[in-house]
Order: sequence, then structure tokens, then C-alpha cells
Amino acid sequence: MIDYYKPEKIDGQLTAIRSRSGEIMYLIEGTERAFLIDTCLGIRGLKKLIKTLTEKPLSVILTHGHVDHAMGAPEFDTVYMNHKDKEVCRQHSPLQERRGYIAASIGGEEPWLLDDDNFVPPMPPDYHELKDGAVFELGGISLEVFELAGHTKGTMVVLIPEKRILITGDACNTATFLFDENSLPVEAYRENLLRLQQKLEGRFDRVFMMHHQMEASKDLLKNVTEVCSDIMEGNADDEAFPFMGNTYYIAKKADKQFIRADKREGNIIYNKQKIFKEGLGK
Repeated sequence: MIDYYKPEKIDGQLTAIRSRSGEIMYLIEGTERAFLIDTCLGIRGLKKLIKTLTEKPLSVILTHGHVDHAMGAPEFDTVYMNHKDKEVCRQHSPLQERRGYIAASIGGEEPWLLDDDNFVPPMPPDYHELKDGAVFELGGISLEVFELAGHTKGTMVVLIPEKRILITGDACNTATFLFDENSLPVEAYRENLLRLQQKLEGRFDRVFMMHHQMEASKDLLKNVTEVCSDIMEGNADDEAFPFMGNTYYIAKKADKQFIRADKREGNIIYNKQKIFKEGLGK
């Protein structure tokens, strides 16, 4: 088995699980049941690790259908995902897609990558529909799930109200990717950010992300909303951002770890053809 995952206890009910390629998953355990948020790239060993961390009945919430978040789902019996991301999940499932992503993330291809037995088969499980406003009771702790479309059409965030923690995943982070065919225009994303902030006003004090850096400030959503406004008003720095043979733009100047030059938090990498809902010429 590949030693790809490492648990990191946050408290008695919450564990972060880090992958070698930089993804972060979250295990939340109540008195009656447990939930895993995201499943990484489908490298075997995740389910076995989870069994060492909890004996409670386990369900999975996928924040969205991308290769680095959803591919381990077939290992688990009960999986929830927004059905708007079914197609993107299907597109990202092939082993070749996963191998390429992993090699790029860990700094090169390694022999174990060539062995199919190290991967969960690329067959999507029978997902349960995950809808905006869904509530899951775990026993002494609960999860509330909200849609924040932008990164993909079906991207979700998870609130743990008892802990006042919001898990934003890729929906909003220090470098929100907003440029491919599955993402929304900046204007539509900004509207969704504002709508979510109204719903969650005063309900969280901490924000957890899912790549490399675990925690952000509670102002992350507000900060990224302001970045959207700067892009729309022509006030972005617009540094070129080459990615997989294309060139996109990072709104605020930042280093390779996405730490902004102005020391503020939150950024967007976007396609200049996808700024306004009706096209660039608005």
C-alpha cells in the first residue's frame, strides 16, 4: 500500500488528512456517525486509514467533482455530491488523468504510478444528490452544506456550526481557479459569494481550505469578493499564469505559494473571456 495519507488531529471530533500531493480532507466524527469531506485522487489506502480513525458508520461528502477531490469515492458506500458536477467527475475519472496530475504534484513519475492496483477503479459510485441547505446530524455535531458555484457549477462548502468552522474547499481559497469550461464567469461567482455571505453572516470564525495551507482568516470570502470587483472594474494586476498549455491571469500579484505582494489574503486565477455573464464586452 502506498503511504500517501497522513492524519492530523485538530480536536476530538475533527481530523485533517493530508495527502502527499498537497490535498487536505476532513474527517468529522459525532457520537452516532462520521463524515469524510472529499476523497483525493483515488489512491488506495484512504478507506483503510479511515477505519483506524473511527468505527462509526461513515458517509462521504464531495465538495466537487474534480480529479483531486472525488476520485477516491468508489471505495465508500455512501457518497453525496452535487449532481451538477456529474459530468466533470466523469471527465476526470480516467487513470491517465489522475497519473498526470499526481506526477505534476509530487515532482515526477514514480514506479508505483504505473501499477493499476494502486488506484481505486475509475468507476463513479452511485452518488446521492447533495443539495444546497442540506443538514446532516452526526450526534452532538452537525454539518450544513451550501452551494457556492464558480470553481465548478456544483461546488459546495461545509459549515460545522457547533465549531463555527467553514470548510470552503476549492470554492474560495488563496488562489481560486476560475478559468476552465466548467467554471462560471467572475460576475456570476461574485453574486454567489455575496449570497452565501448573507446566509452565513455571523455563523463562523474559522475557514479551512483543502490545498497545502489549511486555515485562512474568517474574512476570506469577503476578500475574494473584493478581488472579483477589482477584476470587473479593471483594477486587477493581471499577471500571466501559464497552466497546462494555456495562459490565464492571476488577479493580485503573488509569489509561487500564492502569498499576495500586498499581504492580503484571497486571489483568483481567471480567463479574461469569462469575466462578465454576457461576455467580456460588458
